[in-house]
Amino acid sequence: MQIDRDVAVPTRDGSPIVVDVFRPDGHGPFPVIASISPYGKDVHWPERYPHYEHVPHNDHMVWETPDPEWWTARGYALLRADTRGTGKSPGRMDLYGPQDAEDFHDVVEWAGVQPWSTGKVASSGISWLAMMGWRVAALQPPHLAAVIAWEGATDLYREAAFQGGLYAHGFMEFWWARQIEPQRHGTDGDDWREVLPQHPLLDDFHRARVTDLDRVTVPLLSAGNWGALHLHLRGNLEGWRRAASPDKWLVVHTGTHIDPYYADWAVDLQLRFLDRFLKDQPERMDGVPPVQLAVRHGREVVWRDTTDLPLPGTQWRELHLGEKDLSWTAPEPATVGYPATLDTAPVTEPLELTGPVALRLWVSADQDFDVFARLQHLDADGSPIPAIGPLGGDVPMAMGWLRASHRETDPELSLPYRPWHPHDRAVPLTPGEPTLLEVEIWPTSITLAPGERLRLELLTEDSDMGMMAHDRADLRRPATGVTVHVGGEHASHLLVPVIPAG
Repeated sequence: MQIDRDVAVPTRDGSPIVVDVFRPDGHGPFPVIASISPYGKDVHWPERYPHYEHVPHNDHMVWETPDPEWWTARGYALLRADTRGTGKSPGRMDLYGPQDAEDFHDVVEWAGVQPWSTGKVASSGISWLAMMGWRVAALQPPHLAAVIAWEGATDLYREAAFQGGLYAHGFMEFWWARQIEPQRHGTDGDDWREVLPQHPLLDDFHRARVTDLDRVTVPLLSAGNWGALHLHLRGNLEGWRRAASPDKWLVVHTGTHIDPYYADWAVDLQLRFLDRFLKDQPERMDGVPPVQLAVRHGREVVWRDTTDLPLPGTQWRELHLGEKDLSWTAPEPATVGYPATLDTAPVTEPLELTGPVALRLWVSADQDFDVFARLQHLDADGSPIPAIGPLGGDVPMAMGWLRASHRETDPELSLPYRPWHPHDRAVPLTPGEPTLLEVEIWPTSITLAPGERLRLELLTEDSDMGMMAHDRADLRRPATGVTVHVGGEHASHLLVPVIPAG
């Protein structure tokens, strides 16, 4: 392949974005796969992270980007760009803001008019690179022909920085120190470790970093991971559902945050998708269903092809919180202390729960507090069957969060199984008054075998989650003196997606 390094791409305000271009041998023209990030286009993968199982081992691999050797061998040019204010791109860094998106727009348009380009450009990559794919798609650059968004958020506040209104301190501190600080130019640009705690509500800072999915109209391949239940899962599912694209596909897989993107099945799907929309080969996506789900049976999966998510035919059922358990039958009125752990009875036949989950929690409290909700899959002996987390470790099957003072919901955007919280103001609790909290639990796939149980954990913290924790002391709202109401007019319940057998 041919490699052009450190090419300065002009932007609308004159500050260049510096890129590397990898092209197949020959004059072309070639369709282009582009990506942009603040992680350093010149940082060879092993310098930052160890290789994962499926990541190609070659001198051109950079964190979370497509493999130039694999794609150029199949007739595609690759472009990798440094975000403004990082790596070799000069200027002031403004991560995920309007200028960041405009820079990627200008890079796409530059790539679309080069003599070696066919004029068709796609965005592809994992995580931040996928997030920027959503962002640039909403700006509708004329030469953008498709987007592959692999585990990437669409809403910085709800999906990355403040899940349920709780500051994701663990991840933000880790990520900034490991990924951003080594590449940014000194102190030029906001440091999110300082900025985000100053914006605990969804204000103009965060609104500028929410993707307008109504403007995402290009063909879309969105890939989520059931185990990414802290950062990316919600964005890929919400992004796919709400995007205006007439041609869109969704895949929800399992495994680490990295390996699936480079797995054989995944690059084959990506190639078919890009051949369809960048090489005008319409038959390449024939037979690919709109939705492909890795339905979890413990840590094993069975793939299912379908047309939608939530799945057609989903039976929405209420699992009632009782004094000591979860039950399909409503209990008598009572109260339960917080925290609490509640299990279902062992199931007598297989029970599949695939889709979003909502917790309607009636509480009384004297002051604001944070809800941490988890769903666990218990085996016949009562031991949790963990899911595979982003780094390969154990995580719960599902999680949800909500600050009680952020309980307001938007009636137009809320769904029975997915409440939508504006997060734009804090509403104090009335001491002692029963109050409804509608907690969004991110989508999941749990299949219980006979003898197994489902557990709901209502916790006061999640410091055991390491870098996924919301544990910055000065931003916590501890749950002290909280009472949960069950049964009667204040019946608390889980709304779960039961999938009929067959």
